[in-house]
Amino acid sequence: MSGVPGERPAGGDAAGERVVSGERTAAGGRTAAGERSAYRATLYQWAQVPGPVGGVTTSVEALTAAVSALGAEVVRVNTAAPPQMAASLPRLWRRRALHLLHITNLYRAILVAPVMGAVPGRTAVVLHSGSTRGQLERMSPWLRRAVTVALHAYDEIWAVNGEIREVLPGVLRGRVRVVSPYVPPASVVSAAGSPSASEAAAAGPPRDLHLVTVATNSGQHYYGADVAIDAVARVRRSWPEARLWVLGYDRDGAEMAALRRRAAELDWVDISFNLGPSEVTDALRRSGVFLRPTSWDGDSVIVREALACGARVVASDVAPRPAGVEVAPLDAEALAAAVLDGGRASDGAGLASETILDAARDALGLAAPPGLVAEDSR
Repeated sequence: MSGVPGERPAGGDAAGERVVSGERTAAGGRTAAGERSAYRATLYQWAQVPGPVGGVTTSVEALTAAVSALGAEVVRVNTAAPPQMAASLPRLWRRRALHLLHITNLYRAILVAPVMGAVPGRTAVVLHSGSTRGQLERMSPWLRRAVTVALHAYDEIWAVNGEIREVLPGVLRGRVRVVSPYVPPASVVSAAGSPSASEAAAAGPPRDLHLVTVATNSGQHYYGADVAIDAVARVRRSWPEARLWVLGYDRDGAEMAALRRRAAELDWVDISFNLGPSEVTDALRRSGVFLRPTSWDGDSVIVREALACGARVVASDVAPRPAGVEVAPLDAEALAAAVLDGGRASDGAGLASETILDAARDALGLAAPPGLVAEDSR
């Protein structure tokens, strides 16, 4: 069940490389319609390029493709490479522009704040991680103050769930807009040349109702791969044919090595690492259950992808979950019971019906053409 690691597209790793209606253009070049790109609505995506394999990267790439399809220009600014970021600065002055800084770590908001406070157009920092509470709790008082000051440099704060808004300092909460990640509907994916979900399901491998998958970033403990192993071990008492497929990504370090050592003793556990996007989609389409036993969460993109692929999703109840997810306490016994008998259905409370694409369209003044309407995340 192991897969061949795929290479994720970098999304343009040159400083300020543009994507216009799905096609790259040189700086200051013309679009297919002959209109100078300098006068087009422009979205600047500030993020690590290439980012770690996972939800934030998937969210950025999906937003880039969707906004490009609406006729706007998209420019990627690499926050992981200061020289490239500095080289991009002369090109950032656009009147009709939206600058989005995508982060999981609040320190990056501090580092980029001086630039965001100076560029014209609208600016927003997108807080993707449910670890925001823990980050703030571990900070010293002066560092929390620095974060508060830095976040005031942005016109808006976009958070992927309501809990992130509530853990921010009170003076910031009125500036927070809760948005959900954008996951393209099957009709949009099909229009782009890939098969729709129903077509792919018919053509792809059959679903194994006893196959459980779980995703882990680098094997880090708060993603709960060890809890998943314990839960599926209990599930196997009733479903002896149950198997667990661990989808690891990002860093292949000591924590992944420890996870592999444990899995080596269990012939019903398989581990893949850094699969490509299409391979992850295939894994979700094959799975009967996607398990999300995280200690904290934002609004997980892979949870929404699993739902879209038709898998049952069973998740810990530590964070808001999309409607359709079955939730249970973060405990191997409780999660196993939910897999076997069904968990409490989430109603989507704490998540937004507005997606990040809706918010970007609103800020840029773009209309959604027929067939490109974000799915209601509630």
